[in-house]
Amino acid sequence: MTKSVLPNIISASRGMAAVTMLFFPISSMGFWIPYCWCGISDMIDGPLARKLNAADELGSRIDGLADLVFLCCASVRILPSIVLPLWIWLWVAAIGIVKVACICLLSSRLHGFSFSHSKMNKLTGLLLFCLPFVWIWIDPVVPTIVVCAVASFSVIF
Repeated sequence: MTKSVLPNIISASRGMAAVTMLFFPISSMGFWIPYCWCGISDMIDGPLARKLNAADELGSRIDGLADLVFLCCASVRILPSIVLPLWIWLWVAAIGIVKVACICLLSSRLHGFSFSHSKMNKLTGLLLFCLPFVWIWIDPVVPTIVVCAVASFSVIF
C-alpha cells in the first residue's frame, strides 16, 4: 500500500463506520464505538495526508463525502431522541438547506462534487461531534444554540 492511499482508506472507513451506526441503538457500544471512530478518523485523515504529502482532490472528496454520510447517519439515529423547541429545528433545517445549496454551488463551479474545508466548517464539525456527549449531561437547548450559531456563521463566511 502506498502512503498516499492510507488517508483515503481512513476517510472511507469513516463512511463505512457511520453506516454501521444505523444498525445499533444509540444506547449501545455498537453505536458509540463507530461514532467515536468517525470523529477520530475525521481528525487524523487530513493532517496525515498533508504529512505524507498525499493530499489531493480525490482525498478531499472522499473526506467530504464520508463527513456527509457520518452526519446523516448520526442524525438519523440521534435526533429522534432529542427534544428541542420547534424554532431550533427550523434553524437546523435552514442551516441544512443553505449548506446543501453551498455544496451544490461549489460543486457546479468546480465541475465535480466538492465540499468546503474552511476552519469554521471544521469547528462546526467538531462541535457537532461533541454535542451528543454534552446532551448527556445538560439540557440540549443551550449547547444546540451554540452549535447552530457557529454553523450559521460558518455558512455566512
